[in-house]
Amino acid sequence: MKPRSAEAARFARELEAELDEYPDERAEILTDAADQWHRAGDHDRAVQLLEEAIAHGGEDGANARVGMAEVLFDLGRDDEARAQLDALRHQRPPSPVPYHLAAELLEERADHQNSLTWFNMAVSRLSEQEMADLDHEFAAFSHAGSVLVGRRRVREALGIPPDELDESAPPVGPDPFDDIDALIDGPADDVRPPAEVRVLFWPRGEVARAHEIWPRLVEHGDPEATVRDRERANRELSEAGVGRITMVPLTTTVLIEFAARTGGDPTDETTRRACMDEIVEAGRLITWPPARNAPCWCGAAAKYKKCCGRPHLD
Repeated sequence: MKPRSAEAARFARELEAELDEYPDERAEILTDAADQWHRAGDHDRAVQLLEEAIAHGGEDGANARVGMAEVLFDLGRDDEARAQLDALRHQRPPSPVPYHLAAELLEERADHQNSLTWFNMAVSRLSEQEMADLDHEFAAFSHAGSVLVGRRRVREALGIPPDELDESAPPVGPDPFDDIDALIDGPADDVRPPAEVRVLFWPRGEVARAHEIWPRLVEHGDPEATVRDRERANRELSEAGVGRITMVPLTTTVLIEFAARTGGDPTDETTRRACMDEIVEAGRLITWPPARNAPCWCGAAAKYKKCCGRPHLD
């Protein structure tokens, strides 16, 4: 077995070991374990677990159908894969999540026309509150933002002119972001791990401008390495016993406004820490790790488990 396959199999076994510990998350864990078995090359085991997850029903069962379609597509069993998506469509789950997952799956296969259909179905199931989140400064981190960005991306691939929904989708910056400004809010000298660590970081859409304005502050040039390093650091903090890790997104507009209002220097750590405290007080936080199928903390238009949440980073 190749090293990566062995690692995927090991992680799949770890996930299955959690089934009894988290019975309320059984279908979700089965789906994630199936994904790892599929990566490990044990497709039969993947299908077996997905069948059980689908039988569980509900939103998790619907998500598992998309996972089953993905496995079947990869095995060249396209008709069976599309039958799974047809079954999902007839099932009509109320949550936008499975539709979003199906849209991304078809987009990955360059089936943009059908992907757009699923993105539209996902949009139609977004709640009023989820749509209202688009007016938030950090709309790119919202589920609605992720759905609309994906829909806009597929429409662009099809050469369709932008509509009102495309224009309401949050902007997407360079791929992915260039630097993370990490500030730890916790007792550094305490022997015991702090109860909470807060990490101030630049969303990827902000990095280019932040680097242009403050090149000494935002100086790292390898975006992929920066993201991996932060995710690894978070995992190490978690393994060390940190009770809670909170990601605090910072934008250039917020920092400039805060510095002007308080008379601070944006490049000074004290100013940025005070700015972070204000963002936290406003409730603009991202708990790490996000849910497996939630948008990734880094701002990518992908779910966490397929972005920074991959079991073993490259």
